[in-house]
Amino acid sequence: MKKLCVLLMPALLVLSPAVLWAQNYIRNTVEIDTPTAYTIEKGTYQISLLGYDSGGVELKTILGLHNNLFLGVSLDIQNAIGKEKAKPNVPGVIAKLKFTDGWETFPISFAIGYDSFYIGEAGKTDQAVNEINRMIYGPYFVITKPVYLLGDEQHVSFGIRMPAQPNYIPEDSSYFVGLDIPLGELFIFKAEGERIYYNLRDSNEWLLNLGIRYSYMGHLGIEFDFLIQHGEPANRVIRIEYNDAF
Repeated sequence: MKKLCVLLMPALLVLSPAVLWAQNYIRNTVEIDTPTAYTIEKGTYQISLLGYDSGGVELKTILGLHNNLFLGVSLDIQNAIGKEKAKPNVPGVIAKLKFTDGWETFPISFAIGYDSFYIGEAGKTDQAVNEINRMIYGPYFVITKPVYLLGDEQHVSFGIRMPAQPNYIPEDSSYFVGLDIPLGELFIFKAEGERIYYNLRDSNEWLLNLGIRYSYMGHLGIEFDFLIQHGEPANRVIRIEYNDAF
């Protein structure tokens, strides 16, 4: 119960009112391994390179087709760096549609999207009926609300995502919660809980992720993350992200 309360605390903050207008903030499209409701502006693009355990690399590129819509692709390659044979996974589709940013008195964003999660071996399945040998938690719904404290804008996200491959299994749908907190002009602290099944089963499979992001001039971001599962070594992740306009 204590673990559940810790993971759900950010979701409760979604309902809190804004108390102070932020002076500086960055609205990330993702926390660590979970999405926010935010998109990128029309005519902009974002390139993300993520390195994870055993030399794995994931490359993501998204294009802003509208202020509320982006599309992109992702490619995950296990053992891309090192002596082991590289194992590319099937490229994935990325899409997000934001419906609203709420109102001035209650700014809250809603979005639906499609993405692939669980990089590397965590995204594998050995079921013979699945020809691509990949478990994709593609469709998701997410709510993000800014919380204005101490002169900055923090963001709290809560959502649910559902498995799309190899089969749709409703009981495998999972919740996620996320939080980011600016630390001055350059750094952002991030925390999230994911793979929390809708009936709160298998708590040993829940992930509690922590990260710190350095942002330079609003274009370049470098992020160090830890993906933590009970009883397993932490998965150390580095992400390099570049944003610009056409």
